[in-house]
Amino acid sequence: MRAKRLTAAQRRRLAQAPDCSLLGVGLAPDLYAAALQYLFDRPSPAGAHNEWYWDVDEPLFEATPLEWTHIQTVLFANAGADLAAYNDEQVGMGLTYVMNNSVSDVPFAAIDASVPIQEAMRMMHAMPELWRQCIGPRLAGLHRPIGSDAGQLGYACYMWFDVWPTFWNVRHEPSWQEALGRVLHEMLEMPWREVQVAALHGIGHRLRDLDRKDEIANTIVAFIRSIDPNDTELKNYAEAARQGMVQ
Repeated sequence: MRAKRLTAAQRRRLAQAPDCSLLGVGLAPDLYAAALQYLFDRPSPAGAHNEWYWDVDEPLFEATPLEWTHIQTVLFANAGADLAAYNDEQVGMGLTYVMNNSVSDVPFAAIDASVPIQEAMRMMHAMPELWRQCIGPRLAGLHRPIGSDAGQLGYACYMWFDVWPTFWNVRHEPSWQEALGRVLHEMLEMPWREVQVAALHGIGHRLRDLDRKDEIANTIVAFIRSIDPNDTELKNYAEAARQGMVQ
């Protein structure tokens, strides 16, 4: 069987991609394995029980900001394989812990003064893979009204760039503006509606801070032309995102 050719965009990503492996970032395999277990090897809440991270007796995972940045880098880059053993609820809860500062301090790791900017940018370079390898395929069969409940994983997907404080705290830094703009652009090009909605949600909330309004407007116009013309809800949401007016 002839190997499938890479697209031009895929070739560019490979050529520009930093090494996001355990060895490449210098992360101990045992620490990464322990982090995966801590984040994802959890029971789904049943009945009146809350998610595991609301337990006041739950011990914190011991890692420095740089280690947490590296953990996220490797996790994002290998999300398809590394999270395959966990169900959607487990993945959603673990990702919520990573992205929501009302749950943990992990979102502040990459912007800690002890973390070199190149390591934070390596994490951002890996971030689209989380949606490409894991979230998108898992939510591929979902077509729900935008903003409605879609479980733990749907929440993490839709709300990431709404509640994620990392960018907000460095929103005036050009390197972060460019990095997040690239993440959202790549997500918008993915074939899964839930990922596209998440990207539009992020664009709508961060439009002013990204400081590239015309570029984003052109991207969204092209996106609207590419989608199912009968998906009026998605088209209207994209137009709202272009104006920075999403909920």
